[in-house]
Amino acid sequence: MSVPMQRRAAGANEQVLSQYDDHVMDDQEQEQVIDTIRQDNEKANYWYRLSLLVIYGLILVLYLSPVPAYALGKHPKSHMTLFFVHHQAVGTVDDLTYLPAFPIYMMVASILVYLMYLASYEIADRLHLVKPQEFTFPRQPHPFGTAPWWIVPVLRDLRLQPSKNLQTTEKGKAPEKVELAKVLPPRLTYVGFLWVCTWPIPLMTFGLGAFDDALWWAFPFMGVSIHLLIEYWIYKADRETLSLSGLRYNYKGA
Repeated sequence: MSVPMQRRAAGANEQVLSQYDDHVMDDQEQEQVIDTIRQDNEKANYWYRLSLLVIYGLILVLYLSPVPAYALGKHPKSHMTLFFVHHQAVGTVDDLTYLPAFPIYMMVASILVYLMYLASYEIADRLHLVKPQEFTFPRQPHPFGTAPWWIVPVLRDLRLQPSKNLQTTEKGKAPEKVELAKVLPPRLTYVGFLWVCTWPIPLMTFGLGAFDDALWWAFPFMGVSIHLLIEYWIYKADRETLSLSGLRYNYKGA
């Protein structure tokens, strides 16, 4: 067990594992090491997820900050100017159309805030800060965490599998990244779905040439990107910790 565990000791658990480099551990010591690593991971995961809630909260405050100025018409972008005229005609000031930006801002912000709410609720459920979901007939429990019922059919239809034209390795197996994609947990798939849902608004705004507005609407995308990365790292750490149980040896024969 010593050699495989040394390979695993590349991160936060290196200090724990290095204490047993030249020591043959009995069953109790091996179990104690695994429990210590598991507890350290759980503590780190708690603070990582709590920091994600702080990030989402800061983005929410950021999006609410210009609302009073928009409502009172004092914001520099309180109105949108549209120029509807035939390209062969010479337009004048009378051809300009002014639209209030406040309803549009609230509609776009509400969509992104709702996506952040779904992501935050998923984190709160992971931290056991909210009451578990209850299902009434005909709805049934699903493996996608706190995903709303209308998203579940979409998540069930997702197939993270390689295409038929994908080349395999010499041993006839798919590459490691493909094998990992096929076993991604459903809750991580749900966060990935929310991440994809944050793309359209900043991309469309960028395509219209409003680059500063595209950056403004990209904050939820950045937040969910960090969320997805952290959950993926937690998933990998949990898999590696779980694999340590299979590496335990019989200390009497070591």
